[in-house]
Amino acid sequence: MPAVREVLGVDIGGVIIDRARNDETIASFFDEDYLQTPAIPGAFDALRQLVKQRFGPNVFLVSRCKRGTPLNKGVLEKTEEWLAYHGFFDYTGINPENVRFCDQPFQKAGICREQGITYFVDDRLSVLAHMVSVVPNLFLFRPNMVEVRRSGRSLYGIQRVNSWQEVLKYLLPEGQLAVTG
Repeated sequence: MPAVREVLGVDIGGVIIDRARNDETIASFFDEDYLQTPAIPGAFDALRQLVKQRFGPNVFLVSRCKRGTPLNKGVLEKTEEWLAYHGFFDYTGINPENVRFCDQPFQKAGICREQGITYFVDDRLSVLAHMVSVVPNLFLFRPNMVEVRRSGRSLYGIQRVNSWQEVLKYLLPEGQLAVTG
């Protein structure tokens, strides 16, 4: 019997690129120095380990980002620039062609279906709620408990994680975890 193809999907804002807590936007992406927005601690190292030790080429970035205009960069263009500026693809080993953008949060579920994603990490419960019947393994990253309480949604089938180190504990067998700072 052939092995089931495992595919990891990862949101970008609030999961790879840090954001201000309790904010709907990536904090400094609206400033001139958006390239200085920090990465989430441990994100690059964890994704590198997941590529090398489990998922190989089967890692996709899936993000809701608005495209800009010729005179005003949108979050989509700034996100692409941020990833390139920080050497994200070279460091993690994720294929830059494995990036998918959409206009609405619910569209992430369709992308996951198309790509056969079996694990997904996002910081928004409202996004994961659309994926419950599509992606068997869902991770709510650094959950905003105000959003969780306000939504009234059950977290059944959604694993809460507070760091990339916790994600690694779920996705890598014991003994394969590297200590990251």
